[in-house]
Amino acid sequence: MTQARPPFTLTQLTYFVRVAELGSMTAASEELYVAQSAVSSAVHQLESSLGATLFIRRRSRGVQLTDQGRAFFTAALNVLNSADEAMNCLRPDHLSGHLHTGCFTTLAPFWLPEIFEEIRLTCPDVRCTIDEVTASEVERRLNQRELDAVFTYSFDYGRSVDVDIIAEAPVYAAFSADSPLAARSRVSLTELVDLPLILLDLDKSSGYFLSLFRDLGLKPQVHQRFGSFEVVRSMVARGHGYTILNQSPSHDLTNDGRRIVKVPITDVRSHLLMGVAHRAGEPMTRKTEAFAEACRNVLLQANVSPVSDM
Repeated sequence: MTQARPPFTLTQLTYFVRVAELGSMTAASEELYVAQSAVSSAVHQLESSLGATLFIRRRSRGVQLTDQGRAFFTAALNVLNSADEAMNCLRPDHLSGHLHTGCFTTLAPFWLPEIFEEIRLTCPDVRCTIDEVTASEVERRLNQRELDAVFTYSFDYGRSVDVDIIAEAPVYAAFSADSPLAARSRVSLTELVDLPLILLDLDKSSGYFLSLFRDLGLKPQVHQRFGSFEVVRSMVARGHGYTILNQSPSHDLTNDGRRIVKVPITDVRSHLLMGVAHRAGEPMTRKTEAFAEACRNVLLQANVSPVSDM
């Protein structure tokens, strides 16, 4: 039986997706190097063939997706990605098309720009978008196919998400420069348990840091909780307590110019693994594999030890 042809073309889907991403037909036409009238006509024909209104046109303020448009956007991306993957199979040494990935929000300041640059370097014809995502968004956005993969910690995201582990995040304590503990070569959680803790309280992070104490039968004295990495560091630098963190900026200065000192912790391993989350039960596309390889290369270049080396 002959399969019915879809009521749209790949060109129409491409124009629609770029308009949706940029929020403007003018911006999309400039990026695609086609006349604005061609973009507008393609979108209008797409809406007519689907019998749906995909955009709200706002005079002088671009366009905005309707509810139908948002639902169709994800489906359109999947179609375009499948078409790209089919083409890439014929060119094993060349990747092209769109790659929409994510990076866990507390990892993003340290790794996202380098991962993006690595993808641009190794796959110059892949148009990569990387969103910052929280732990509560990872499973939903992967399963709804809004994202192809996420660079994240290996939290439990449910049975529908697998995480390919790359490395273990180090763990350290941080003190103000004038703290007596700042001069130490190492400290233990037992020594810290009665001191005021400035806790990074973001998504699943707080539960993880508290579990380090709980696993040793200790209960820390939580003095303040903040959802901002930099606020935590600034409070510590001003002497309001210590903190425990995994990621480390390339310098020890806070945003207000004060200094914190990082000290290794002796009686605990982080057991916090970093890797690439993707949909369970289906193979990663070659572009998604390229993203995972970029994450792996960036961590290797930063001398973060692979799990197999620990």
